[in-house]
Amino acid sequence: MSDFQVDPSTLKGAAATMHDLAHDLRVGQFHLFLLDWADAPASHPDLAKAMSTFGRFAHDQYQDVLALLSALSSRVDAAAGGYQKTDAAAEQKMTQFLVHSTLKTAEQRKD
Repeated sequence: MSDFQVDPSTLKGAAATMHDLAHDLRVGQFHLFLLDWADAPASHPDLAKAMSTFGRFAHDQYQDVLALLSALSSRVDAAAGGYQKTDAAAEQKMTQFLVHSTLKTAEQRKD
């Protein structure tokens, strides 16, 4: 027997937290048009190019994190739903077993 236990409400809470985090990060994301302010002649062309390269890379990574958080949130939420369905099915089977069982003493049982 395994000591592994799952609480679907905890999974639902974690999924909601990841979803909220992705939403909050999306609101505060870096916009690429800000790189235009650092473009030549406002700064040296080499510096502008380095900032643009880094900014675009960081923006790409940021988008990846948002997508991963959103996807993981959906998967965890789906897993929680699966556990709830499994728990409900197991509960129903156990209830049916108990309702339709008859308690007999040792003397009443046939071998």
